[in-house]
Amino acid sequence: MKITQKAILLSVTLTPVLVLASPPVATAAQDQTDTSAQTQVSPEKAEGKKKTSAQDTKNTTPGALVEVTGTRDADEVYRVEAVSSPGPLGMGKLLNVPHTMAILPATLIENVQATSVKEALKYLPLAQFQEQQGSEVLRPATRGMQGSNYQNTRMDGMTIFVTGANALEPLQQIEVFSGLPASVYGPANPAGMFNFVTKRPTNEPLLRLNLGYDSSNILTAHADLGGKIAGSEVFSYRLNLLDSHGTSFVTYSELDRKLASLAFDVRPSREMTIEFNLSSYDLKQQGYPGWFTYGGKITLPDAPDPTKVGFGQAYAGVDLNNKTESARLIQNLGSNWVLVVGALAQQVQRNINTPVNNLTDNAGDYTSSLANGFAPHFGITSDIAYLNGTFKTGDIRHDLTLGTTGFKATTYGVLNTPTPASVLLGSASIATPRVFAEPLAGLPDVANQYVSSVAKQQGINLGDTMAFSSQWSVKLALSQDWMETENFNKAGAMTTSFNKNGLSPMPSVIYKLLENVTTYLTYASSLQQGDIAPAGSKNANTALAPYRSKQWEAGVKVTTPRLDYSIALFRLERPFAYVDATDNTFKIQGRQVNPGLEATLIGKVTNDLRIYSGITLLDPRLEATGNPLTNDNQYVGMPKVRSNLLFEYWVPEAPGFVVTLDWQYVGKRPGNDTNTTWTPSYEVLDLGARYTTRLLGKAATWRLVVNNLTDKHYWSTIGPSNITGANTGNMTAHLGAPRTVAASMSINF
Repeated sequence: MKITQKAILLSVTLTPVLVLASPPVATAAQDQTDTSAQTQVSPEKAEGKKKTSAQDTKNTTPGALVEVTGTRDADEVYRVEAVSSPGPLGMGKLLNVPHTMAILPATLIENVQATSVKEALKYLPLAQFQEQQGSEVLRPATRGMQGSNYQNTRMDGMTIFVTGANALEPLQQIEVFSGLPASVYGPANPAGMFNFVTKRPTNEPLLRLNLGYDSSNILTAHADLGGKIAGSEVFSYRLNLLDSHGTSFVTYSELDRKLASLAFDVRPSREMTIEFNLSSYDLKQQGYPGWFTYGGKITLPDAPDPTKVGFGQAYAGVDLNNKTESARLIQNLGSNWVLVVGALAQQVQRNINTPVNNLTDNAGDYTSSLANGFAPHFGITSDIAYLNGTFKTGDIRHDLTLGTTGFKATTYGVLNTPTPASVLLGSASIATPRVFAEPLAGLPDVANQYVSSVAKQQGINLGDTMAFSSQWSVKLALSQDWMETENFNKAGAMTTSFNKNGLSPMPSVIYKLLENVTTYLTYASSLQQGDIAPAGSKNANTALAPYRSKQWEAGVKVTTPRLDYSIALFRLERPFAYVDATDNTFKIQGRQVNPGLEATLIGKVTNDLRIYSGITLLDPRLEATGNPLTNDNQYVGMPKVRSNLLFEYWVPEAPGFVVTLDWQYVGKRPGNDTNTTWTPSYEVLDLGARYTTRLLGKAATWRLVVNNLTDKHYWSTIGPSNITGANTGNMTAHLGAPRTVAASMSINF
């Protein structure tokens, strides 16, 4: 893509930032009038009550330990001031954090009717994802780097496995830290950090029922309940229950989702809160399109119609279960000091037998087989303990974060791996897909398992933001961590092990140009767990020794009464591992270097027009690979341009009525390591509306959205056969969803 084209895209995306350069059109009094006009149609305010939903409000209870963040008001839609609670990032505002942060609030997730992490991440263009074994099994990432099964995802600050089923309904917000997170969170892939924040109990009674339907004939019922138990000031709860079932966009397909999630808080005193979470989420998909694989000499064809029967099989798909338990204690120590201590346990079960359609020529012919060999079970226990506070030494003000975090992660393998012949389905072509009979041996058996690897990690994290004046600050963040990995064969014998410790520093210089304008320069050096060798390699399922990534970042953040704006330039590099064709061994061979630019714009363009948008410009390259055919090439499946703009128009003539338009753009992507084939860029348009009114005397919101309005056929993700860049001869490609119509009605009783 030419520079001029990039500039045009950037200017189109960020044109509203010109508002920053001029004073607001309305006076403060006019803005206040506008605020009341908009908030009077809010469901909670229509009930004549203060808002109580954790994702919508702040906890203003006197002596509250943590200010629950979310949208500041219906007038300041989707703007979030800070992270959810004390912990690794401290307690400061996002405006003053010297790196890129993006936060996706539950109000936005609910309004766009997203039901999966994949659907939600579309609205965070600074984030990417790589689908693994279907649309529900993916690894989120930032800045074009490769994510991990667990190193880059957390729940309430504690490490979790993400490559299973993940429900959105119990979440207050998703917090995304771009780039190298090790100095703050401990060693991790340089793919950023995704923190899933759970909804907390409400002070006032909450009973919200949501009924949903989409054009694929999927019915959904979701209840969100909360409040104090028997009027007690000590005990409160938040309960989310979900049942969703029906036929998806493919004939004979089936989706089944069931969720039970309980958040329970105990407040023995004004200074202490003990949080408990219990969650069980089951997700089953059958008949959905399988994914495609192809060799380096095959040209990936244009994406076909995903609604065609035959790309998947009615008896095949994924059956996923995620059980999570956690507890946190938050203690207010007084004088701006807060202590948080927590522990989490998670078990992820996966029965994956999705069809894999391997392209055999450039005419679109393929051979289909059932997936097998993927980890059927993950288990993890993780912990967190942090002390946050402020103090002064002379004229220097300190914002201190001191703590520890770690985990023990266990990965299981399938003991009885089926032979290729036993899972072979047959041959077909993209033009004429076929329905195949189930294999005589049945679906692959995942019941018999063995422990394939155990990874342990624990570290001490220190962060100190030192303010020398109202303008100049320096932040020093440092993590000292100890890592251990053990790999086992099917007989239970240890095959390899690594034991390493090291420092991950991140110094920053911060300059406040104005009270509402922050500029910064940050350097980071990050230690991380080694990648795991993929199936088919000589050292399959074993982890490499830990290695180190580096990053420079310079950015500007601006907040005004109407808009929040951020822009960051960065250069990120990491060692690159893939399978050496000469000996079929997974090992470090070169490095991945990703320079780029990120920008976001969130808030009000006018009194009636709101925006939630961002863009990523990236130049993802492989260097020092030792192969002239791949050296200095663009990374497979990673575009140079990715953007998303969500507009909401609050119709002034019809209070409570909002029209929405979302535009997603993804640039062209290389289809192989040699960059000899490319997939075209694509755009997806979503058009929707919502209306807040009263039904039977209760506040109700009706929502309607047409996703993929033009029914664009596209490849949602393209990548190497392993997310780390391991190439065992095949790349992967997943189909994007077709046009669907989703409708829902939420009512507050």
